[in-house]
Amino acid sequence: MVMKILQRIDFKSALFLITAFCSAAILTSCNFINPDEDAPAYIEIEKFTFDPTPTLAEMGPSSSVKIKDAWVYIDNELIGAFELPARFPVLKNGSAKVLVSPGIFLNGIASTRSPYPFYNASIQTIDLPANGTVKLNPVTSYFDAAECNYCESFDGAGFSMTATAQSDTVMYQLPAGDPNIFEGNSSGVIYLDTANTIFEVTSTSDYDLPGAGAAVYLEFDYKINQSMQAGLYVTLPDGSNPQVPLITLNPTDTWNKIYIQLGYTVSAYADATGFKVYFGALKSEDVANPVFYLDNIKVVSF
Repeated sequence: MVMKILQRIDFKSALFLITAFCSAAILTSCNFINPDEDAPAYIEIEKFTFDPTPTLAEMGPSSSVKIKDAWVYIDNELIGAFELPARFPVLKNGSAKVLVSPGIFLNGIASTRSPYPFYNASIQTIDLPANGTVKLNPVTSYFDAAECNYCESFDGAGFSMTATAQSDTVMYQLPAGDPNIFEGNSSGVIYLDTANTIFEVTSTSDYDLPGAGAAVYLEFDYKINQSMQAGLYVTLPDGSNPQVPLITLNPTDTWNKIYIQLGYTVSAYADATGFKVYFGALKSEDVANPVFYLDNIKVVSF
């Protein structure tokens, strides 16, 4: 149709019509892509504060956590998971209920981010100002229903880990005042050298864990100068004890914390009568004196 019209008019008129037609199309497109919207508000979160007090007796006094992300819900709608510290826009103004849930690196892997099921969320009602910023300071703690199936803080006169038959050395407690203690009265340590080249320690007794897909995690603090393995020993009704390696940890220059998902492994052994945590390593030829520090070992479930 446009071509038929152009055949009947001179060049200048045709050029004018084409320009007007294109301009109208562009303006219509722009209005479609950029409709009028309210100015966004911004939320800023630097970090989570962890409070161990509500479950102090059950979960221990440690305030050690490694909360990497904030999972944010506005009026029950997920806005996103944001690596901390974070500042992000929210396309809503006025009063809103904001829920912020603590997130972790599952099994220590940055690409597998997840809310930690045993830390409760921070919930508050705030005003979201257009083009303004609201700073949140979320606080979390363990849920009251969280249970520490196995806990070892190394703060007592002894500790509940023992060397297996595979080990040619034992675990020690650091003496009071040792600069390598992570927190509290002490931390656990294992030393390897040319005379003692293998270590493997387990919790001294079995403990029951919920299966059927229930959330179960192993969390602990560690500082190691060579790789180390962590996993479970499973006690079966026939008396056998299969070993299930879960993760190999890389050396760290400073103390680190990790959360290891146990639920799939526990559920796979539905007939198990008990489980033990183990840690182990074979001396690396590249490390003259391997040292493995451990603290705040917890197996957590509901």
